[in-house]
Amino acid sequence: MSKLLNPFVDFAFKYIFGREDSKPYLIDFLNSLLESEPGYSRIVDLTYRDKESGRRSEEERNVIYDIHCRTADGRYFTVEMQNASQTNFLDRVIYYAARTVADQGKPGRDWRYQYDPVYCIALMNFELPEFAGRFRIDAGLCDLETRERVSDKIRCIMLQLPNFDKKDKEAECHTRLEQWTYNLINMPTMERLAFTNNNKLFKQLEERVSYATLKGSDKSTYDADLKAYRDMMGQLEFALDQGWKRGLEKGMAQGMAQGMAQGMAQGMAQGMEKGMEKGMEKGMAQGMAQGMEKGEKIMKERMVKSMAEKGLDVQIIAAIAEISVDAVKAMLKS
Repeated sequence: MSKLLNPFVDFAFKYIFGREDSKPYLIDFLNSLLESEPGYSRIVDLTYRDKESGRRSEEERNVIYDIHCRTADGRYFTVEMQNASQTNFLDRVIYYAARTVADQGKPGRDWRYQYDPVYCIALMNFELPEFAGRFRIDAGLCDLETRERVSDKIRCIMLQLPNFDKKDKEAECHTRLEQWTYNLINMPTMERLAFTNNNKLFKQLEERVSYATLKGSDKSTYDADLKAYRDMMGQLEFALDQGWKRGLEKGMAQGMAQGMAQGMAQGMAQGMEKGMEKGMEKGMAQGMAQGMEKGEKIMKERMVKSMAEKGLDVQIIAAIAEISVDAVKAMLKS
């Protein structure tokens, strides 16, 4: 058992960011995420209103709803945070943002659509194919021609943690966001948090995320969620491994057989004209190339179907197979 909690486990994510006594950590993290924006006024207080709204369900356990933030200049905005690894990820992000906007509506004709901006923030321990190689994705309402923002009412900020380029370079993490990201990524394998010598907040966080400090129901809930998380990751790794193995074995065998037969036939035909020896040589080479290509395609199709049968979302399958979402859908229909 690791000495520190795994922040990608549902319980730990909310234990770090989603409780009343988590405010200092969440305020610091949000300010580190947003402070580089021009004219940004730092968050000085926040209120958790998710318990008031009553709109939580079992499948949404890893979402922290309705974080009402007040800035130093008196403005307000609402944040929703996700420890996201769900299916239909982008659709969910848009849905959560839209629902939070709609929840601010008031009945009657006197309401003039005055509502606080909504920020959806997702910490992703995976990569989406459409954002390959990128760490931070900022999405908002923009004019498609000019790329200028047309409204600040909805923002989606996604951090693809596997693409953080300093995850094994503690000494190079200078900004607060880099330090937060480094600690979150490495927390499951660390004995102590980094950056605690000169940072009182991280020192307090280190004590909070120590597994040894969990008691009673908190400990049992974390243990159960950790097991569920490990099972999910194990299923993903198994699906990937089995898909490649079965695809390799069956695809290569079938592709080689068909390719060899086709290559031999073409080679024999050409060999009758230009000489048996030269024709055989060319036919074999061409057959091998076509067989390998067809075998690889069959292998990938079997891998994709295997992962789909195990319930993996098409976006995650596309990321693993290194193909587009449309290609995955086409393979599943074939």
